[in-house]
Order: sequence, then structure tokens, then C-alpha cells
Amino acid sequence: MRSRIGLAAICAALSATPLTAQTAPRAVVQERLDLSALQRIREEGLTRSRVDSLAHQMMDVIGPRLTGSTNMRRAQDWASSTFRSWGLANVTVEPWDSLFGRGWDRGTYEGHWLEPYVQPLYAMPLAWSGSTHAPAPARGRAPTAAGAVTCPVQIADLSDSTAFARYNGQLRGACVLVLRQPLRDIPPEWNPPPRRFDADTLIARSAQPLPSAPPQGPQQQFRSFQAMAQRFASWIGEQGVVAVLQPSQWTYGLILGSAGPQARQARDSVNFEPLPALVVSHEQAGQMVRDIRQGVPVRLELNVQNTFTNPDRREYNVLAEIPGTDLASQVVMIGAHFDSWYGGTGATDNGAGSVVMMEAMRILKTLGLPMRRTIRIGLWSGEEQGLLGSRAWVRAHRADLAAISAYLNVDNGTGRLRGVYAQSNPAVIPIFEQILSPFRDLGIVAMLPGNTGGTDHLSFDAGGVPGFQFVQDPIEYDTRTHHSQVDTYERLVMDDLRQAATIVAWTVYTIANRDDMLPRKAAPVQSN
Repeated sequence: MRSRIGLAAICAALSATPLTAQTAPRAVVQERLDLSALQRIREEGLTRSRVDSLAHQMMDVIGPRLTGSTNMRRAQDWASSTFRSWGLANVTVEPWDSLFGRGWDRGTYEGHWLEPYVQPLYAMPLAWSGSTHAPAPARGRAPTAAGAVTCPVQIADLSDSTAFARYNGQLRGACVLVLRQPLRDIPPEWNPPPRRFDADTLIARSAQPLPSAPPQGPQQQFRSFQAMAQRFASWIGEQGVVAVLQPSQWTYGLILGSAGPQARQARDSVNFEPLPALVVSHEQAGQMVRDIRQGVPVRLELNVQNTFTNPDRREYNVLAEIPGTDLASQVVMIGAHFDSWYGGTGATDNGAGSVVMMEAMRILKTLGLPMRRTIRIGLWSGEEQGLLGSRAWVRAHRADLAAISAYLNVDNGTGRLRGVYAQSNPAVIPIFEQILSPFRDLGIVAMLPGNTGGTDHLSFDAGGVPGFQFVQDPIEYDTRTHHSQVDTYERLVMDDLRQAATIVAWTVYTIANRDDMLPRKAAPVQSN
């Protein structure tokens, strides 16, 4: 990756086989590819990259970036300062057009088993959960550590709402291990999942037809889960429990943390005091279940101290631009969600995407390449709570959406880019195929015609803007890092991040200099 990239290598890549196997010829407009600019972008992005220093500052110095937290404010200040130091224009830390609610900072946590034997409790507090408060000591007894509580563990099998009545009044004074389903039996990894996509798999996926309609089952299941979660949050607060425990969904000591069961109430209310809530390692949750069901008492000591922040209840996105020339009123946008959960430092979710997009802007600004359209970056907050930051931006700037040629997003971990999801917009496929063709030597393989979800390009797609997410190698995203405590700098593959930033910079440069904006999807047919 460190060698000088010559024009001969680029031309060889351009003359190679197509990105995807096409079954029928298409009338394709020839894209103009500036090979001189391509060579400069590749050299800057692959041999003079700053992704490692950006990643170090974001992950090792600032740390996790929960929306509304003190660290998120530090990260936003750092990003805006960095953009200004690079000479970007219109750097803005822009508030949402609606309130987010209270922020939350994780404080200190100590936990260990007292029975059946003493051992550390491998757990971490869930976001927007409360603190423990030690009871006043009985007369003549020394006080325990400030905030420390002891409690027996009880299991609550709450697979559906009819189970609530069975536990009414039975849980007072306990730490309650809540099982929404039987504890998962996770077998050994006899055949670990692949870390990278092979070309044949991607090409086969590129040839699959678009589905006629999105499946309804997952949406219905999600709505049912939300209703159940809201009822549980109210019910558990009435039971007089000491703390809520839930098992991690991954094994080998990986602890997946997100929001506590009463997070929504805690965010939306100024005075609501949520229960302490922790996610416990899969192995220790299993031990609790086996002990309790065999009649062996389990007792814990916990000391959880968290604080609420963000008294103005506002939240922000960070934006910056490189102004265009003759088509400056039109925009090409790139972005990534800047927020994270807090178990690790949010490295692959989504420090990686944020670093890639920041580096792409640095490459283009450093090279000073002329671009007809304005380039804008957005670093979004609130993605983990439901794409809130990007949706707020789209809502507040609805009058400007018609001038956005495209929005490009990176948010699937540290893996190298392999193509683009066309998001059911077949007209863009031949355009991206040509734009990305010079990077076959770096792993670009296929355009996938269908949709992908779960991240901020959906906000733009819903607003009528061509919005796209890049296809990425999985690496360890869905098996080790996503929302876990090991999502740290060590899990980043720097060569992959250099590849991704270089490809994004080239893609943006080429889209910005096209004569026409990218084609929009056809408007849905309105039924009578």
C-alpha cells in the first residue's frame, strides 16, 4: 500500500473486467474519469494518510461518545477545531430542531459476588441507568462504602407481558436477572465466520433481483418488542428492586451494552430516577441461572455511580464544507455517525466511519483539486437512538434537499470498501461501476442493487436524496466489536481505513465534477 501508484497501474485496472456480471446490455453514459486527479488522491490517501492519528485522538484521548454526554461534547469541539485547522469552510456545530433530552455519563462501577463464593462480577452499567444508594447503617454498625448495596439475585422469566403478574410483589430488595427469552446456548466456534467477503459471493449478490416489497415480519416484531419494553420499564419501577441485570448476548466474556430498560423515561424527564441496570457476561449469567434453579443462593454487592448531563437537553451535529466552483449551489454530502455506546471507545461503531469521512475531506482539501459542486461532511449524533441527528438535519433543511446530488455513508466497521448498495436505485449502478472501477486492485468488486438499513443514509433516502451506504468487509464487526467493551483502537485495520478514505475521496471528487447530478429514484406510485 506504500508504493507509488503509477498511471499504468490505474489504466490496467480500468481495462479489467466489469465490477458486476451483467446479464443484459445497458445504454451507459461514459463517465469522465480524471486520471491525473486519481493518481494524486491515491498517493495522498495511501501514502500520507492521517487515519491513525485521527483514530488515536478520537478513541484513546476522547473515548466513547454517547449522545448527550460530556465526551460527545469534547468530540464535537475537537472535530470542529480540526476542520477549521484544515481550512474547511462553514464549520458548524448545529443544534437539532428538537430536544434530545438528558445526557448521561458513566461514572464508577464495582461489583462482585458474595455467594456462593467471592468473585468479580463481569458486568457494566447500561446507558441512562441509575446509581446505587446505600441504605443508612443500622444502629451500632459501621456504614458500607458510599453507594454500595448488597442484594440476592432472583430470576424473572418475562418472555411475554402475561408473566408480569406472576412476579408482582415478589422481587422487592432483589437484583433481578431478567430473561426475555431462555438464556442462549452459544456453541463453540468450530467454524469461525469469514472476516472478508470473497469476490464470487459479492458478484452473486449483485445479480439478485430487487425484492418487490420489504418484508413486514421484522417491523411487526420490532413494534411488539417496543411495546413490551415500555410496559416492562414502568412495571419494574414499581417492584422495589435494587438493580436490573440482563445477560450479554455474546459469549467469551464479551459484554454488549446499550440503553437501560428505563432509558427513555430517564432522557425525557428532568427528575426521573431510573434503577441501576447492568449487562452481565453470558458466562456469569449462566452461572446465576444454574445456581438459582438448583436452590443455591446468589448474592451480590454493587456500587454503581452515574450522572446526568446536558441540562439544556440539546444535541448537535458537526458540519463543514469545501466550496465548489461553477456549481457551488449544488452539494455532494458524505457522513457518518459520530456517537457510540460506551463499553469500548466506539472504534468500529462508528469511529471508523467518522475517521474515514474526515480523512476524505482532508485529502481533497490538501490536494486543492477543483470541484464544481460543494462538498459537505456531516458527523451525526443520536444515530444509536434511531438516526435522530441525521433525521433532524434532513427535516430542518428540507428546502435544500433538491440541491444535494448524493449522500454517501460509512458505518459497518473497520473493513475495506467492496462496493456500494444502490438502495433500489438502478440508474446509479452503471455510474458507480465506472467511478469505482480504478479500485479493483484494492478490493472493489460489486454494486449491490438492493437496500441496506440501520444507518444514516436512510434519512436522506427518505427525503428523496440519493443516499448510499458502502459495502464493507465484516472483519469482526458482528462477532466481536459491535457495541461490546472490546470495540477499541486495537480492532481497527488501518490499511482498510486508508483504502476506504481514498475511495470515498475519489468518489466524491468525481460526483462533484459530473455535468449532471446523480439520478433520483422514481417517485412511488400513489394508489387511489
